[in-house]
Amino acid sequence: MQAGAQQYQNFKVSVYTRAYEVEKMKDSHWLDSTWRIISEQVKPDRIYLETHRDLLIVPDATLRKAIRFFKDKGLEVGGGITYTIDESNSFETFCYTNPEHRKKVQEIAEHTARYFDDFILDDFFFTSCKCPLCIEAKGDMSWTEYRLKLMTEAGKTLVLDPARKVNPNVRVIIKYPNWCDHFQGLGFDLEHGPHLFDGVWTGTETRDPSSAQHLQNYLSYNVFRYLDNLRP
Repeated sequence: MQAGAQQYQNFKVSVYTRAYEVEKMKDSHWLDSTWRIISEQVKPDRIYLETHRDLLIVPDATLRKAIRFFKDKGLEVGGGITYTIDESNSFETFCYTNPEHRKKVQEIAEHTARYFDDFILDDFFFTSCKCPLCIEAKGDMSWTEYRLKLMTEAGKTLVLDPARKVNPNVRVIIKYPNWCDHFQGLGFDLEHGPHLFDGVWTGTETRDPSSAQHLQNYLSYNVFRYLDNLRP
């Protein structure tokens, strides 16, 4: 595979890799054998390497090794962040009112910007927290009003500004979920967010209709049109 050579005529293929799998890339045998299986089935042009999920932060040495591996294969390499505390615990996210959590969010953004000129915020950049700190800060606002204000501020203050300070060339792409009925209630500001960030990830997602969220397969078509019109 030649560097910069597109594998398909009419589209490009990207692979998004969770922090759990990126962390395993420290093992050269695992990395090489796993990628061989994937690349035999599909011809990717780009890979996104996630740096954090569920408080797992991929070490510097592993990131450097993985980046070098995929660039040597001719792929474009970007980063990714999932801001979860414990995804298995009802999708537990960070509390963006808590000073300690805010500090960690910023550190993760800075860590990621050091290695990548573009990274995706996976679709967990929201909050469902109702801790005493949030209740006090909310005051007379509704939860929707407070979370919209909070997450817009957090996006700029904790992610964008610190990332750009570390890497002036970085592009931060926001990825929204496909449960659009509840966006605003959990802090996804569709009025300002799409223009605050450098881009909106627009793609299809097929979920499991038998899961707790009951997300039907056809929603992947609906969300594509919906997101495509947020920032045409």
